[in-house]
Amino acid sequence: MKSLSVFIRLSLIILAVAGISSCEERSSGPAGSGIMEFSVTMPDQDSKSVSDSSVASYHVLISVTDEDSNIVFTDKLIPLYLFGNGFVSENVEIEAGQYLLTKFMVINTAGEVIFAAPLEGSELAYLVKDPLPVHFRILPGTVTRLVPEVLAVEGHTPGQFGYVNFGISVVKPLDFWVMAVLDPGDLMPPVVVTTARLTVVAPDGWHYGFRLEACPNHLIIRGGYEYYKFILEKEGYMPQTMRFSARQLWATTRDNPLTLKIPYGTALKKMIFQPGPDEGKDAMISNLEPDKNFGDHKYFEATFLSEPVLTVMRSNRSLIEFNLNALPKSATIRRVMLHLTYDLPIPFDSSYVTDTQPSAGIAWYGGVLQQIVESWDEHKVTWNTQPKTIEYNQVYIPPFIRNVNFIEVDVTRLYVYPANTDMVNYPNYGMMFRLWPVDRFPGFRFASSDYPLASSAVKMWPALIVYYTLP
Repeated sequence: MKSLSVFIRLSLIILAVAGISSCEERSSGPAGSGIMEFSVTMPDQDSKSVSDSSVASYHVLISVTDEDSNIVFTDKLIPLYLFGNGFVSENVEIEAGQYLLTKFMVINTAGEVIFAAPLEGSELAYLVKDPLPVHFRILPGTVTRLVPEVLAVEGHTPGQFGYVNFGISVVKPLDFWVMAVLDPGDLMPPVVVTTARLTVVAPDGWHYGFRLEACPNHLIIRGGYEYYKFILEKEGYMPQTMRFSARQLWATTRDNPLTLKIPYGTALKKMIFQPGPDEGKDAMISNLEPDKNFGDHKYFEATFLSEPVLTVMRSNRSLIEFNLNALPKSATIRRVMLHLTYDLPIPFDSSYVTDTQPSAGIAWYGGVLQQIVESWDEHKVTWNTQPKTIEYNQVYIPPFIRNVNFIEVDVTRLYVYPANTDMVNYPNYGMMFRLWPVDRFPGFRFASSDYPLASSAVKMWPALIVYYTLP
C-alpha cells in the first residue's frame, strides 16, 4: 500500500495551433484544432531500464469523450519516447472544445499497465484529488495543461481502479458437414439437394444462423455441449426442428454429411396481394398539414425531412391495409412477408446504418410497422384523425444501404399471435409505418399502391406475400 501514496505526475499538454505559430517546427492542423502531447516523468527505477534510443518503449493508453459523451478516442495508444530523464509522446491532433479524459494508463515495454488513474467511485479513488473523468477545455491560441494523478498498479486489480475486470474462456470449436434436401418420401425419388437456413441452438441459449448452399456445407459451431437443437427453414415450407448429439456431428465428413430433410408434404401454399391504385388502400399523414388527407400519395413513407418553403422539419407517416378475403376461410397463416420497393433511397447519415435490432442500453433509430386496431378511411384519414396502433408486436426496420431497390420484411407477428396471449382480442386494420423511437434521421420512402406504373410494366406497389396451410 506504500506505493499507492506515491503519485506520479503526468503532464498532458495541449498546444492550440489555430491562428498562431510555434517556435518548434510543427505542421498546422485545421483552424480551431490543437496538438495534444503527453510529458511523463518516471521513477528512477523505471527509466534506468530504458535504452538511450529514440525507439518507443512506453505507451500511454487514453480514452476521451466530448461534452455530449460522443467518443473522441477509445483506448488510443500513444508512444512515449525517452527525453533526458523523462518521456515525451507523439503529437495527437484534436479540435478545440470541451472534453473528458475517461481513461489514463501507462504501459511498459512488456505490455503491462504500471500506472493508472482511478475512476470516480472506485475503491482507490479516494487516494487522488481528482479521479477520472477529468474535464478539460481546449481554446485556440492557448496552452491547456492537464495533470492527472496516477497510482502504481502493482498488487491491485483493474476493478479497484474502476476498470472492468476480464478473464479468458477458451472455447473449443466443433466442425461438421451438413446439407439440406427436399424429401419426397414415398411419393417419388430422388431427393433434391437444396438451399436453406439453419439455426444451431445450444442448451445454454447460444445460437447462430447459417445459410446452407445446395451442397455439403462445412460449418463450425461452439463446442462443449452434448446435444444441439437444429431449426431448418426454407421459404415456402414449414420449419423443421431436429436434435443431434455432438458425437453425431463429429462423425460427419464431406463425403458423408449430416442430411437434414424437408418433407415435400410440409410445402406451404402461397398467395400474393399486390393491389394497384384502384384497389389499394394506403395513405400518408403529415404533422405540418394535420387536417389534410393524402390518400393518393405515391409514396409509402416514414420520414423526417426539412420543408424547403417553411424551413421547418416535416414528419410523415403512412398507413396501409391489405384485403385478405381471397384467402380460403379454413387457411392457417404460417408466414407473412411485406415486399417494399423504392425508386431512389433517401440520403441519410451512414452512422445510423445497422442490421441490429433494438436492445437495452443501446441507442437505436429506425422505423416500425405497428398494428392498426381502429378502422380508417383512405381518403379521409389525417394526422389529427390517425387511428390507434399498438406497440406490442411492432416490427422494426433498421436503416440500410443496399445495392437493390427493394426490401422484404417479415411481418408475421402482425397477423399471427401466440395462443397464450390476449392479442387475439385486437382487430387488425393494417399497418402504420413511422419512425422509432423519435424523429431523428431522414427515414424511408417506398412506392405506394398509387405509384405510377413504369413503362417497363414493373409493378413497384407494396406486396403482401402470405404463406398458409389448409386442413
